[in-house]
Amino acid sequence: MEIQPVLGVAAAVIATAAYIPYIISILKGKTKPNRATWWIWAVLGIIICASYWSVGARSTFWYTLPIGMITVALVSLKYGVGGWTQFDRVCLIGAAAGLLLWWVSGIPFTALAVGMLIDIIGYFPTMRKVWHEPGSEDRLAWVMFFVAGALNFMAIDMWTVDIAVYPAYIIIFNSIMLALLFRRPRKI
Repeated sequence: MEIQPVLGVAAAVIATAAYIPYIISILKGKTKPNRATWWIWAVLGIIICASYWSVGARSTFWYTLPIGMITVALVSLKYGVGGWTQFDRVCLIGAAAGLLLWWVSGIPFTALAVGMLIDIIGYFPTMRKVWHEPGSEDRLAWVMFFVAGALNFMAIDMWTVDIAVYPAYIIIFNSIMLALLFRRPRKI
């Protein structure tokens, strides 16, 4: 039996489970999700999930299911932060422009690449928030997101750019988020 499909499912289970402490932390008022980030991720999650399947991902596909992202986006309406600041609006405009590019091209990898670029834009409001308030995000959830991403990378069963680029991207950006969350604030 090949290990990649097992790792892919394990990555999806851990990624989905990571939303449990994240949502609990939101409901307790400890985590304040950025609305722009989570709405960008929820919409893109659907697009990335479909395009990633279309490029041939199978063992690593399950990680992209956007159930948790959609749930957090909905919860952010009541418990989130970001009143759609100028920075948030610029990120959303960037996301909309990327969706238009994907729609025009119609090529699955183009959709995946554009989706990832927009997804990166989605990180910026939360990274900015974490830079100013490192305690505003749940560390356990982000560690779990990182572990799931690492397992998903190990689940790659066809080493092509189309398939490897998304898991690599997830590891890089979740590493950045962890670095921000665990950094020591500078004393002034």
